[in-house]
Amino acid sequence: MTTTLATTALAALALLAGCELLPGQGNNNTLSPGEWAVLGASPCGFNRTDALHVDDDGAIWTGCGTNTEGQGLFVSTDTGQSWGLFEPANAANFFATMRVNSISRGDDGVLYVAGTGRDVMVAGVDGVDEVSLVLAPGALVDESFTVGHFRRDSQGRAIAESLTGTGVMMRGGDDEDFVAANAFVDDSSHQILDLTLDGDTFVAVGSTISEPNLIFEETPVADQPIGFTVTDLSSAEFFFGELRAVASADGVTVVGGLDEDTDFAVIHALDGANVTTTHVADVITDILRSTVRGACAVNASTFFVVGEESVTNGQAFVLQTTDAGATFTDVTMPDPPSALSRCVVVDGTVTVAGSGGFVAQQRIP
Repeated sequence: MTTTLATTALAALALLAGCELLPGQGNNNTLSPGEWAVLGASPCGFNRTDALHVDDDGAIWTGCGTNTEGQGLFVSTDTGQSWGLFEPANAANFFATMRVNSISRGDDGVLYVAGTGRDVMVAGVDGVDEVSLVLAPGALVDESFTVGHFRRDSQGRAIAESLTGTGVMMRGGDDEDFVAANAFVDDSSHQILDLTLDGDTFVAVGSTISEPNLIFEETPVADQPIGFTVTDLSSAEFFFGELRAVASADGVTVVGGLDEDTDFAVIHALDGANVTTTHVADVITDILRSTVRGACAVNASTFFVVGEESVTNGQAFVLQTTDAGATFTDVTMPDPPSALSRCVVVDGTVTVAGSGGFVAQQRIP
């Protein structure tokens, strides 16, 4: 769905940014295939960008709620030439004190913004840029947390998961209330670290430093709208790990994180029962201690993963697969930042974001 910012919101953005903002100009279709363009830096600075979303009309949204000064929802409507704090038409300064960790647009056209602040866990911005409350903190401990990720499918089913714990709030439709629930069919608790949709199927990853690499795949569960099976991806040679990135398309899933036992970034590609594991150090030989932080899908064959080598070189990386994860190629841009944490694919363009407000786009070959 193509979304155009309302005139009132654009005027407010122009004042805040101190410059004229142009209507959405679409993605960087003028780039040659494979060429990177570094855009103007998002106000989401510091060590990472926590949330990145790109609309069909090219508007780029960022949030950085886990940073020291991580308040605000930021947007550029001119391919990164200028940025501003987004002002809803009906609530001035609504996002100015919110820590934004997740941004996604639902099939209903609503932009869902999640994190914490102003007694809000999830807010929605509609087509005329008016904000509404989607999920507020509840009275119980398991009903009140900082949201790490929020996703809604086309039926209105939705999940909000805790940034720092194992809490999950879910609903079965837009007309149903959110309830706290254990999402996992093994009746144990796991921390979700990334969450995505493959069509209307939820897929998540997580684990902590005391668990192996775990993927959570949706499965029917009695008496609740959404449930997950839990699968260990650390292979026959067990290792503790963390998975912080997941992307899925047409039944193929690529996940990334690190092997805690070696501090090496690791990628798992799943196609049915087949699992292929790749270490980033096998693709970029001078990268050692590293982690994957973001993943995005073009289709069932082509995926990108982004991350960082922060101990030795302090350098970000971008890897691409065009064979559903069987092999990966280093496609990192020249002069990368110290870290990349998010990537999004829209209209044949991949957008990546990371430390210091860095944002770049590549026309996918």
